[in-house]
Amino acid sequence: MDLSSDEQVKVRVVKELGMMEVKPIQQEKTPYRLLLHKKSRSLRLWEMGIFLAGFFFMLPFFEVRSPSFAIALIMFAAFVMLGAPAIYRLVYRPRYTLYADRLEIQFGRSKDVYNLKQLRPAYDFPYVYQWGNKRLYLLVSDAFLESLETRLEMIKHGLDAQ
Repeated sequence: MDLSSDEQVKVRVVKELGMMEVKPIQQEKTPYRLLLHKKSRSLRLWEMGIFLAGFFFMLPFFEVRSPSFAIALIMFAAFVMLGAPAIYRLVYRPRYTLYADRLEIQFGRSKDVYNLKQLRPAYDFPYVYQWGNKRLYLLVSDAFLESLETRLEMIKHGLDAQ
Protein backbone atom coordinates (compact mmCIF):
# COMPACT_ATOMS: atom_id res chain seq x y z
CA MET A 1 0.00 0.00 0.00
CA ASP A 2 1.60 3.23 -1.18
CA LEU A 3 0.58 6.38 0.73
CA SER A 4 0.93 9.90 -0.62
CA SER A 5 3.25 12.28 1.22
CA ASP A 6 0.27 14.10 2.84
CA GLU A 7 -1.15 10.82 4.13
CA GLN A 8 2.28 9.76 5.43
CA VAL A 9 2.66 13.04 7.32
CA LYS A 10 -0.83 12.69 8.79
CA VAL A 11 -0.16 9.11 9.91
CA ARG A 12 3.15 10.18 11.50
CA VAL A 13 1.54 13.13 13.33
CA VAL A 14 -1.27 10.92 14.62
CA LYS A 15 1.23 8.34 15.91
CA GLU A 16 3.43 11.03 17.53
CA LEU A 17 0.49 12.68 19.29
CA GLY A 18 -0.75 9.33 20.55
CA MET A 19 -4.01 9.65 18.67
CA MET A 20 -5.97 6.69 17.42
CA GLU A 21 -6.74 5.66 13.86
CA VAL A 22 -6.80 8.13 10.99
CA LYS A 23 -10.09 6.89 9.53
CA PRO A 24 -12.99 9.12 10.63
CA ILE A 25 -16.10 7.62 12.23
CA GLN A 26 -18.34 10.28 10.74
CA GLN A 27 -17.98 13.48 8.69
CA GLU A 28 -20.57 16.14 8.12
CA LYS A 29 -20.95 19.52 6.48
CA THR A 30 -23.64 21.60 8.11
CA PRO A 31 -26.71 21.60 5.85
CA TYR A 32 -28.70 24.79 5.28
CA ARG A 33 -31.95 23.37 6.68
CA LEU A 34 -30.22 22.53 9.95
CA LEU A 35 -29.02 26.14 10.31
CA LEU A 36 -32.63 27.30 10.24
CA HIS A 37 -33.27 25.82 13.69
CA LYS A 38 -29.85 25.10 15.28
CA LYS A 39 -27.85 28.27 15.67
CA SER A 40 -24.53 29.16 17.22
CA ARG A 41 -24.00 32.34 19.18
CA SER A 42 -22.23 33.98 16.22
CA LEU A 43 -25.08 33.14 13.83
CA ARG A 44 -27.62 34.61 16.26
CA LEU A 45 -25.51 37.78 16.52
CA TRP A 46 -25.28 37.97 12.71
CA GLU A 47 -29.06 37.74 12.41
CA MET A 48 -29.64 40.30 15.13
CA GLY A 49 -27.11 42.75 13.71
CA ILE A 50 -28.46 42.49 10.16
CA PHE A 51 -32.03 42.89 11.40
CA LEU A 52 -31.22 45.94 13.55
CA ALA A 53 -29.30 47.58 10.71
CA GLY A 54 -32.27 47.04 8.38
CA PHE A 55 -34.69 48.27 11.02
CA PHE A 56 -32.80 51.53 11.53
CA PHE A 57 -32.39 51.89 7.77
CA MET A 58 -36.19 51.61 7.28
CA LEU A 59 -37.13 54.11 10.02
CA PRO A 60 -36.75 57.29 7.94
CA PHE A 61 -38.78 55.88 5.03
CA PHE A 62 -41.92 54.78 6.91
CA GLU A 63 -44.20 56.11 9.60
CA VAL A 64 -43.45 53.88 12.58
CA ARG A 65 -47.02 52.80 13.40
CA SER A 66 -48.20 52.36 9.82
CA PRO A 67 -49.27 49.00 8.37
CA SER A 68 -46.75 49.40 5.55
CA PHE A 69 -43.91 49.65 8.10
CA ALA A 70 -45.13 46.52 9.90
CA ILE A 71 -45.40 44.58 6.64
CA ALA A 72 -41.96 45.75 5.46
CA LEU A 73 -40.44 44.87 8.84
CA ILE A 74 -42.00 41.38 8.86
CA MET A 75 -40.84 40.74 5.29
CA PHE A 76 -37.33 41.92 6.14
CA ALA A 77 -37.27 39.72 9.27
CA ALA A 78 -38.25 36.68 7.17
CA PHE A 79 -35.55 37.57 4.64
CA VAL A 80 -32.93 37.83 7.41
CA MET A 81 -33.98 34.56 9.07
CA LEU A 82 -33.79 32.71 5.75
CA GLY A 83 -30.78 34.55 4.29
CA ALA A 84 -28.40 34.77 7.26
CA PRO A 85 -27.92 30.98 7.56
CA ALA A 86 -27.16 30.77 3.83
CA ILE A 87 -24.56 33.54 4.07
CA TYR A 88 -23.11 31.99 7.25
CA ARG A 89 -22.77 28.64 5.48
CA LEU A 90 -21.11 30.22 2.43
CA VAL A 91 -18.63 32.24 4.49
CA TYR A 92 -17.65 29.70 7.17
CA ARG A 93 -18.31 26.35 5.39
CA PRO A 94 -18.59 24.47 8.72
CA ARG A 95 -17.34 20.87 8.59
CA TYR A 96 -17.24 18.40 11.46
CA THR A 97 -15.21 15.17 11.58
CA LEU A 98 -15.52 12.67 14.41
CA TYR A 99 -12.63 10.29 15.07
CA ALA A 100 -12.38 7.65 17.78
CA ASP A 101 -10.45 10.00 20.08
CA ARG A 102 -11.06 13.54 18.84
CA LEU A 103 -13.44 15.92 17.14
CA GLU A 104 -12.19 18.18 14.36
CA ILE A 105 -14.16 21.33 13.58
CA GLN A 106 -13.31 23.35 10.51
CA PHE A 107 -14.68 26.87 9.97
CA GLY A 108 -13.37 28.43 6.81
CA ARG A 109 -9.59 28.13 6.91
CA SER A 110 -9.28 27.48 10.64
CA LYS A 111 -9.34 23.97 12.02
CA ASP A 112 -9.70 23.11 15.70
CA VAL A 113 -9.11 19.69 17.24
CA TYR A 114 -10.81 18.72 20.52
CA ASN A 115 -9.86 15.66 22.55
CA LEU A 116 -12.99 13.64 23.36
CA LYS A 117 -11.73 12.89 26.88
CA GLN A 118 -12.15 16.57 27.77
CA LEU A 119 -15.47 17.09 25.98
CA ARG A 120 -18.75 16.98 27.90
CA PRO A 121 -22.36 18.05 27.28
CA ALA A 122 -23.29 21.55 28.43
CA TYR A 123 -26.98 20.60 28.93
CA ASP A 124 -28.29 23.92 27.56
CA PHE A 125 -29.24 22.39 24.23
CA PRO A 126 -28.46 18.91 22.90
CA TYR A 127 -25.98 20.39 20.42
CA VAL A 128 -23.97 22.48 22.93
CA TYR A 129 -20.85 20.94 24.47
CA GLN A 130 -18.25 22.15 26.94
CA TRP A 131 -14.51 21.80 26.36
CA GLY A 132 -12.73 23.34 29.31
CA ASN A 133 -14.27 26.80 29.66
CA LYS A 134 -15.20 26.96 25.98
CA ARG A 135 -18.72 26.30 24.71
CA LEU A 136 -18.95 24.47 21.39
CA TYR A 137 -22.07 24.75 19.27
CA LEU A 138 -22.08 21.61 17.13
CA LEU A 139 -24.30 22.44 14.17
CA VAL A 140 -24.67 18.83 13.07
CA SER A 141 -27.43 16.29 12.54
CA ASP A 142 -28.91 14.21 15.33
CA ALA A 143 -27.20 11.12 13.89
CA PHE A 144 -23.79 12.81 14.26
CA LEU A 145 -24.63 13.85 17.84
CA GLU A 146 -25.68 10.27 18.59
CA SER A 147 -22.33 8.97 17.27
CA LEU A 148 -20.51 11.54 19.40
CA GLU A 149 -22.50 10.60 22.50
CA THR A 150 -21.73 6.93 21.87
CA ARG A 151 -17.99 7.68 21.65
CA LEU A 152 -18.13 9.82 24.81
CA GLU A 153 -19.87 7.01 26.72
CA MET A 154 -17.33 4.47 25.46
CA ILE A 155 -14.47 6.70 26.61
CA LYS A 156 -16.19 7.38 29.95
CA HIS A 157 -16.52 3.65 30.66
CA GLY A 158 -13.01 2.81 29.42
CA LEU A 159 -14.15 0.95 26.32
CA ASP A 160 -12.01 2.96 23.89
CA ALA A 161 -9.32 0.93 22.14
CA GLN A 162 -6.34 2.99 23.31
